[in-house]
Amino acid sequence: TLHAGVPLVATAVGGIPELVGDAAELVPYGDPDALATAVARLLADPRRRTELARAGRARAAEWPTEDDTVAQVLSVYDELMQNRPA
Repeated sequence: TLHAGVPLVATAVGGIPELVGDAAELVPYGDPDALATAVARLLADPRRRTELARAGRARAAEWPTEDDTVAQVLSVYDELMQNRPA
């Protein structure tokens, strides 16, 4: 969603706040009223949608690519395999 420049409303759980930073409207988990309010507010505010879209693309550009992630996982796997007991 952030890569595509789509304004995001997300729940503030787990690592989501750190992942999205200021590039999303965050609402508490399990609070449908807060979610509805945030979505309605965003739909009514084209300037905020543009800000979030811009911030989202910038934030997503900082994330590793899929290829980078796969390479990192394979590197860890190789390291574990080399260091396992014989």
